[in-house]
Amino acid sequence: MTVSKKLIEIEGQRGILQIMLVLQRNGEILYGKLYNNKPFVEISNNSTAKRALALLLKHHLINERERDDRKAKYYRLSDKGIRIATLINKMEKILEEK
Repeated sequence: MTVSKKLIEIEGQRGILQIMLVLQRNGEILYGKLYNNKPFVEISNNSTAKRALALLLKHHLINERERDDRKAKYYRLSDKGIRIATLINKMEKILEEK
């Protein structure tokens, strides 16, 4: 049995795991806070963040909301995203074990 193409696609995009954990821990986040915001997120490139967000949206792992007054975009985990972020959080804890 092979690994699914969706998993391979997500694995190949830098920043996805970080974004999902940040959204899990902080709820809804303004787009600009999802990159170049150490130690909050270790993504230093705007285009990397955009690609990661596009992939998360494509797989319905996050929801996007725009504020009409400023065209600011906010992101939040979807129900499916919450379930995956919970697994990523467990992975992180296992990796931190000695």
